Amino acid sequence: MAISIKEDLLLPAPLEWTNLGYKITRKFQVTGLAAYSPTLRPIMAATATDAVTGFTIPGVNTPHPDRPDAIVESVRTLCAGADCFDVLCQYQWSLYPSTYLKSFNAGLVQVLRHYDAGNNLATVTYTPAGGQPQTLVADLHRLILNATLSFHFLETADPESLTLTYAGMVNSASWRNYPPRTWLCLPISGSTQDGIWYRNTYSFAYNPETWDQYAVFKNDDGTIPTGIAASIVTDGSVTSGNGWSRFVVFPQADFNQAFPNIK
Repeated sequence: MAISIKEDLLLPAPLEWTNLGYKITRKFQVTGLAAYSPTLRPIMAATATDAVTGFTIPGVNTPHPDRPDAIVESVRTLCAGADCFDVLCQYQWSLYPSTYLKSFNAGLVQVLRHYDAGNNLATVTYTPAGGQPQTLVADLHRLILNATLSFHFLETADPESLTLTYAGMVNSASWRNYPPRTWLCLPISGSTQDGIWYRNTYSFAYNPETWDQYAVFKNDDGTIPTGIAASIVTDGSVTSGNGWSRFVVFPQADFNQAFPNIK
């Protein structure tokens, strides 16, 4: 007798709320197992394919056909006769049933900065008696936002390939309404049980002052030649001047194209 699979569409209470989210139960009845030994029947039932329709019992880590974010976490078989087994597929539906889960961690970190709140280079000039003026760049302590933004997806994209391509890059264009080079892509992590579907996490570190760095010419004694301090432009409209330069230190990618699912 050929294997036949029928789904119980009238299963009582197929949806259950738990502290982890929703659990969805699908029940299938598999017949045509008499040709197998009693030991093999539950195994064959759990992996059965219908001889007519080609339908296969959903395996662990398989998305629900109507809810891609609900994933099979267990498959159980119950003997219903010598030739019949009931198969229960238990899906876990995240507490966050959107296309992705977003998490944001933020804090403040103290950094040394050479600019005041108005992005003016902080300099101090000293003129000794009978000597020439000497200008020094001041090291100011400032608290800036230290934030990491993460997105969690169920998808077929291989995290190894994504990490090798994008980790260590900054956004070359405006992304999620933030200026260029303010988001740094961190290593992309993921796990899989079948080599097809991955649970991936994309993380990005934020720097409100961009990930660029400034370099200023200094004399051997640490002083800055007269005129350089006043010429520095910190709003990004100019990248260099006489005695100073702003450097883009991380490679860039258009995150709008690289991560189209992240909005």
